[in-house]
Amino acid sequence: MANDVIIHSSEFIKIIRKVDGFYIESYRTGMSIEQFNSIISQHPEIKISSFMAIKNAILFPPKPLEKFGEAKERITIDVSSDELKAYVKLCVPHTELIGDAKLNLIMEIMNRLKAEGIVFGVKSDVLVNELSNNKQILVAEGISPENGEDSIVKMYEMKEVKPEAKDDGKVDHYELSLINRVNTGDWLGERKDPTPGVPGRSVRGMIIPSRQGKKYPIIYDKNSVREEYKDGVTTLYALRNGAVHYDGEKISVSNHLEIIGDVDFKVGNIDFDGYLTVKGTVDDNFSIEASKDIEILGEYGIGSVREVVSKQGSISIKGGIAGKNKAVIKSKRDLYTKFVSDATIICEGSVHIGFYCLNSNITAKEVILDSPKGQIIGGYIQAEIKVMSSIIGSPSEKKTIISVRGFDRNSIKARLEALISEIESLKNDLAKAKLEISSYSNTMQFTDELRREYTNVFNNLFKIKDMIRDCENEKKLMVNALRTKGEGEITIMKKAYPGVVLEIKDVKKEISEHVISSSFFIQDGEIKQI
Repeated sequence: MANDVIIHSSEFIKIIRKVDGFYIESYRTGMSIEQFNSIISQHPEIKISSFMAIKNAILFPPKPLEKFGEAKERITIDVSSDELKAYVKLCVPHTELIGDAKLNLIMEIMNRLKAEGIVFGVKSDVLVNELSNNKQILVAEGISPENGEDSIVKMYEMKEVKPEAKDDGKVDHYELSLINRVNTGDWLGERKDPTPGVPGRSVRGMIIPSRQGKKYPIIYDKNSVREEYKDGVTTLYALRNGAVHYDGEKISVSNHLEIIGDVDFKVGNIDFDGYLTVKGTVDDNFSIEASKDIEILGEYGIGSVREVVSKQGSISIKGGIAGKNKAVIKSKRDLYTKFVSDATIICEGSVHIGFYCLNSNITAKEVILDSPKGQIIGGYIQAEIKVMSSIIGSPSEKKTIISVRGFDRNSIKARLEALISEIESLKNDLAKAKLEISSYSNTMQFTDELRREYTNVFNNLFKIKDMIRDCENEKKLMVNALRTKGEGEITIMKKAYPGVVLEIKDVKKEISEHVISSSFFIQDGEIKQI
């Protein structure tokens, strides 16, 4: 037939290309399968469809024309799912990959690309240099969209409350920063705007939109903090002098009363709703009370004050307490002081004492003397979890009672497991709430209904964060309790003298001789020593 093309002819076989495929005819024996495969390898456009026809023609000649193969598609175009890359795969005679025939092939490829709509990012240099059969060749490449960067938020960092007892050989120092003070106009945080991103383009010439960066909220109390926008940055500044604190992630500047000198007859007793700093001392018989943290920074501390009370916060008394059997200190959270003498302390958190505790009555979750020279002499110390001091008692064998109420370890473990599960669940809820918040981040205009929805989502976010914070605080207490030996611990890092009475869970032990570096805890109803 006129359209038939002989692609191989020898004394053994003839291979003919017809309109419907490839045919083989054989004349005599003498050709091996290897020789036939060598011929076929020169014609990648052939897809074998009948190995039996080939076998019969070569092993049992003569055989008339019989179809053995189909014509592969000469040019295959594949486009990636994101339409950013296009590939060409060739199945053509090797003779078309060189010389003038290659130029015709390139034109054929270009026409196929155009027919497939591949009009952008075509790599002409690849077509000229790198054509080969049965190989995917990257022939066009689009431009990926560049997503915008999310907003960057930096916020005021609260100083860590960490007592440090130092002895330079002359003066004992007990340094602590409890209140984070700021003045009107001080920097409190900032947010850099998200970027819009750069759109991309597909190999078919279509614009691929980019994702705009997320705009994260900065949450602050509008009564005490203001924002200022300039050059793509929103900056937060304090609206008043005060003490920085966070409720969840909302930053505020609370009322902060600062007494430059002493609390005395000129100032009078103080009852303040906020944070309180006394740069001097509190004179005898006077009292101060605040809803938040209290700092008394005078080098000589306080004496026989009537009361120092923090309703919701912690107390730091830099110079110590010389209570003269009159001073009463009450703290909702923790207490930090250089020394305590002849005073009463009622604390719902931990009491940290720098150097010594003399003839005082203390009730707290735990009592820790931070200095290697720390010493408890006389008085009655009652803790829920732990008491720790380098030295307890004195050479004069002054009676010193250390009592630990103790706890139920199994109950604590069960509560801790419940807390961990609850925190995990709350964090999942938080992630969902943040996802909801981010869905509003690119909203250009809020309707009244959208604003109400946004406010509800935001309030829910705050509520979840507050719950997580409360659970984390409780978890910290549980973990700290479980680190305690037994179900209540008294640790003497250096020495305890006779005259000391230890009590754990109503089980008493009197120290009748010197004890060196020991921990006491309750086990099987008895106080054990290690």
